[in-house]
Amino acid sequence: MKLWRLSCILLMVSSCVAQDGGGRDVSVALFSTQALKSVVITPLSANAWRAHCATCAQEAFVRPLTVVAGSADVFAGGSLRVTEKASHATRTTTGLWHFRAHAANNDIDVILTLPSERYVAAVLNAEASPNEPAESLQALAILVRTYALNGKHYSPQPGHLDADLCDSTACQAMLLKPASQAIEDAVRWTAGETLWFGARRADVFFSQNCGGLTEDAGSVWPGLSARPYLQSHNDPFCVIRSRDAWNAQVPLQSLAAIAKSEGWHLPADIIAARVTRRSSSHRALRIEFSGQSGETALVSASTLRFGIGRALGWNQVRSDAYELGVRNGALVFDGRGHGHGVGLCQVGAEEMAAEGKSTRDILAFYFPGTAIRITLRDDGWHEVHAGSLTIRATNLPSTTRQADLEHLWMEAQKRFPPHHPLTATLLFTPTSELFRQITSRPGWTLADTRGNVVVLQPEIVLRAKQRNEAATILHEMLHVVVEAECSERAPLWLREGIVEVLAGDKISARDPMSPQNIEAELLHPSSLQASERAHRAAAAKVAMLIARYGISSVRGWLLSGPPAGVT
Repeated sequence: MKLWRLSCILLMVSSCVAQDGGGRDVSVALFSTQALKSVVITPLSANAWRAHCATCAQEAFVRPLTVVAGSADVFAGGSLRVTEKASHATRTTTGLWHFRAHAANNDIDVILTLPSERYVAAVLNAEASPNEPAESLQALAILVRTYALNGKHYSPQPGHLDADLCDSTACQAMLLKPASQAIEDAVRWTAGETLWFGARRADVFFSQNCGGLTEDAGSVWPGLSARPYLQSHNDPFCVIRSRDAWNAQVPLQSLAAIAKSEGWHLPADIIAARVTRRSSSHRALRIEFSGQSGETALVSASTLRFGIGRALGWNQVRSDAYELGVRNGALVFDGRGHGHGVGLCQVGAEEMAAEGKSTRDILAFYFPGTAIRITLRDDGWHEVHAGSLTIRATNLPSTTRQADLEHLWMEAQKRFPPHHPLTATLLFTPTSELFRQITSRPGWTLADTRGNVVVLQPEIVLRAKQRNEAATILHEMLHVVVEAECSERAPLWLREGIVEVLAGDKISARDPMSPQNIEAELLHPSSLQASERAHRAAAAKVAMLIARYGISSVRGWLLSGPPAGVT
């Protein structure tokens, strides 16, 4: 990674882009459906830290910590495992953490702040179907990101810690675990893209199965009745796969217990139930219950569904698209679909993708009149191929510049000839904030390479260091060819050092840093200066090894690891 001093440049760039630049850190209330009484926080990484307040000095976090009623607030960073002691439920990930124990009711709040791109991957982990086609998975990623960046969706109880989102279906379900390659690709290839209507982001929703007819948003959320892209329409793609017909039976005795818990006033002896009001998509809006004595009571369909779901499980009444009645001592539902039906139907989107429709086709069908953008001044990612090099940007470079970039890619392969044909992708981010969200790198990093994908700061940033722009890109392309033959045995200092030597950068005298210290600074740089020193030290060490053992031997260590004693 090439590093430069960019503070002034980044300020200049940030003043020219949309407010969030296509991404931002988001805060999520974890364990949001549970009342936590005691949690154990276990640090999992060497760089984990804790502090007593958001601005207090950080100290190394090395031993598990239990938070119970009366504990002081805990602020932490790094990779942690949080375990609720009673249920043994856990959440494990990296981010910024805030824990607060409330003395009044013994509840514990757990708030995690993480990059929006990582949040999108966590939601796809929970919401996407296994083996989903790439196009529908990318459409879902765009919707998840749009929802997350569209403001607050979480309303905590008074006195509890605030957050943007929660980890339940009240916001978007999420699963904090390593993402599959398909999900990582969907997040990366749509990075920063959200759905817009006019000059603002659209209000977006999705459900599992609309049953062949999507729902008007205004029927579910009256405040959204003016959204023309959220009106009910037929979905022929959904029914090709399945209308998802279902049946549920709720014993009247159980219904009485639910009504008491929820505060509904139902007749004592229910003998009939009917839908008295439906939406334009024929979904139930209001239910009338009749008792043996002639008494009646009205309950909204959504209230009924949520009450039954909380008590008996969310797979009982799967949607509000049903017929119902009372038979054999039970409230009987015969329904179709799964979820509220507003916006994108996941089953229908999968069918569209299977039929060859693109991500843009899918979103245009479910949200007519909207557009995919990263900021207000672009229309999302575009890509072009130059030989075995793919270039992705919101504004593609000229034909001449494409040829220059292809020449750099060929030069990288000339300096380190690959054993097999390679491809590479250059991703020019439109904003520095989106670069940070994609890479999780500090703002002073110009580029980041993972696998065969090079993510670069905006061109305005690269061009501000014009004499070094080509060198920066060549450096990252060398990472692609070097990393292509690395195994887990190859330490980072060896890989970085080989790239520095191949790039032809001036190598200073041998640095006394140990390989272990170089490795630590390369993995988790404490500052720009420390990172630059680690890169110089890695280059000096590898140059010395090449002089002693030859480039062929050192190259072989990328697979086998350095022999004991050579460092």
